[in-house]
Amino acid sequence: MPPTTKEGQRAELHKTIWRIANDLRGSVDGWDFKSYVLGMLFYRFISENLTAYLNEQEREAGESDFDYAKLDDPAAEFGRKETVAEKGFYVLPSELFRNVRARAKNDANLNETLEKVFKHIEGSAVGTDSEDDLKGLFDDLDVNSSKLGNTVAKRNEKLVKLLDAIGDLPLGDFGDNAIDLFGDAYEFLMTMYASQAGKSGGEFFTPQEVSEVLAKIAVVGKTRVNKVYDPAAGSGSLLLKFAKVLGKENVGGFFGQEINLTTYNLARINMFLHDVNYEKFDLAHGDTLLDPAHWDDEPFEAIVSNPPYSIKWDGDANPLLINDPRFAPAGVLAPKSKADLAFTLHILSWLAVNGTAAIVEFPGVLYRGGAEQKIRKYLIDNNYVDAVIQLPPDLFFGTSIATCIIVLKKSKTDNAVLFVNASNEFKRVANKNKLTLDNQQHILGALEDRVDVEHFARLVSNEAIRDNGYGLGVSAYVATEDRRTALDIAGLNAEIEETLQRQTAHRTRVDAAVAKLIRESQSEGVTFARIGDIAQVGTGRSDRNQAVDGGDYPFYVRSQTVMQIDTYEFDEEAIVIPGEGGIGEIFHYANGKYALHQRAYRIHFTDERVDTKFAYYYFAAHFKQFIMQKAVSATVTSIRKPMITDFPFPIPPLDTQLEVVRILDQFTSLNAELEAELAARREQYRYFRDRLLTFDRASHD
Repeated sequence: MPPTTKEGQRAELHKTIWRIANDLRGSVDGWDFKSYVLGMLFYRFISENLTAYLNEQEREAGESDFDYAKLDDPAAEFGRKETVAEKGFYVLPSELFRNVRARAKNDANLNETLEKVFKHIEGSAVGTDSEDDLKGLFDDLDVNSSKLGNTVAKRNEKLVKLLDAIGDLPLGDFGDNAIDLFGDAYEFLMTMYASQAGKSGGEFFTPQEVSEVLAKIAVVGKTRVNKVYDPAAGSGSLLLKFAKVLGKENVGGFFGQEINLTTYNLARINMFLHDVNYEKFDLAHGDTLLDPAHWDDEPFEAIVSNPPYSIKWDGDANPLLINDPRFAPAGVLAPKSKADLAFTLHILSWLAVNGTAAIVEFPGVLYRGGAEQKIRKYLIDNNYVDAVIQLPPDLFFGTSIATCIIVLKKSKTDNAVLFVNASNEFKRVANKNKLTLDNQQHILGALEDRVDVEHFARLVSNEAIRDNGYGLGVSAYVATEDRRTALDIAGLNAEIEETLQRQTAHRTRVDAAVAKLIRESQSEGVTFARIGDIAQVGTGRSDRNQAVDGGDYPFYVRSQTVMQIDTYEFDEEAIVIPGEGGIGEIFHYANGKYALHQRAYRIHFTDERVDTKFAYYYFAAHFKQFIMQKAVSATVTSIRKPMITDFPFPIPPLDTQLEVVRILDQFTSLNAELEAELAARREQYRYFRDRLLTFDRASHD
């Protein structure tokens, strides 16, 4: 049954998009293939956007059955100039996404057709106000690249699949809802590509919940802002969060600069896909620190940024920079090897008197000495720092570092800095930490209240910060909460004693059962069979990115971790073996509904003579030895299907299998109690250690 809620539909759309993206790319690296998927999504968007706009115009004029897509090209030329002035681009009917797609399978020159279409779309803006916004926008969608195939025919085959896949996405009829879906689909794809790209992904995309809290900080107490700015704009996701927080109509203009050309193109596409008219955004390509593009547009009322961490720049090697009006007031330049505070000074210089800036910073800028300490002195002595927020670790793609946010203002109402320790404000989702809405609100509430909250927030005077050498590390001002659990040592000792008594009784029962089984077992009559002859062996279809924290079903991935997911693939009893990690040592016993990764294996027995739980224990005891004997090298880095299907498996009488399972289950229970005892002993040790090693400082003063 298809999902009916908006969130359910969005989740279903995301799964479809990611499956298509992975199915299409084949051998092309996902990071390289992003330009094709994202670019083709943009092509569909502007085609449907223009068609919907022109259809509405004509139907309001009385042409009730007008359909721009069915016009011939000469007839469509009428009104081109006016349409470009309004939309910023033009697409002829024959070159619309839906019409090119309809002809694609029979177009032997599809690559040339698409190349021509993209040039015509960009060319439609030449000589108009939108020329810079369209120029080079399709450069990264190279339809003649060998990445798509070694021959023209192979490339066109891939392009047909790409057109069909993007065309089949359930984005609905074009309208306000469709706009949301196009933008949401684009943001989702960028999130997934960034998560797979590691460090390079972190350089072009800020996680959505971090972007959202930065935008909220920059507009606290406001319902409308004139101009917003990001000097390291990346894919534009940070800027667009202002539209989500305030409403697109309440943002006067979006401004930004990005040094990477491909990322700059992604940012412009992102603006269009969120239906931000070309007249409302001005994104530039170039080096913000050395060649800023928006001198004539500053100051800005709200600035947000996640600049690259501690990159190199010219610094004092360029004698002109010390006289630059952005850097000169501080009297010193940021170090050549660490440009972090150069971005900070640039942002401060272009901040409006009534504005707020929220900047993600590398933690070193809070405490490093030398030029950076002098810049902090300038910021504090002039009362520009409004707040410093310590973020949790592992929020960003490509790094697990716990970054911070510095909030700047030019018109503060006090001479103090609010320090917020938000290091515990997160929820673990899949393999990253996330700022939930509750976490965001906790941070924003502290900024609005500006009062001391034990272990969370503290308002510190600028004078106290001066006395502390202008250090801005949050831990220097907000005491960390002691989260050690208070221990009832008498109660714990009683629990340990009870556990030991149960273990003694348990061992007696297990020893008796083992002795009985050994007496009754017979060495002959046990047959062996290949696993491939008595069981189904295969992998799943799910990807790790589909994992959902708190999902309804277990999700066995390719490593030893068991995650959760909202949909299941199998409902059965089976053994699950991860394809990688702990090779031959990690096994799961599945009994019920579950999902399986593409690189994890399931063994479902079809032979009624085999008890699956018995097989689970047998694999755990003997499988690793088997694969190591068969290995051609000293190490085995991953599991392959033949390793499992060729594994020789004994089939003793079923009642013997069940008795073995009963005994080993008892051992499992015993091990669990032993673990509980060890955990209790560790708590006991920590208790006595802390008691014995805690001294009263006052008695020695």
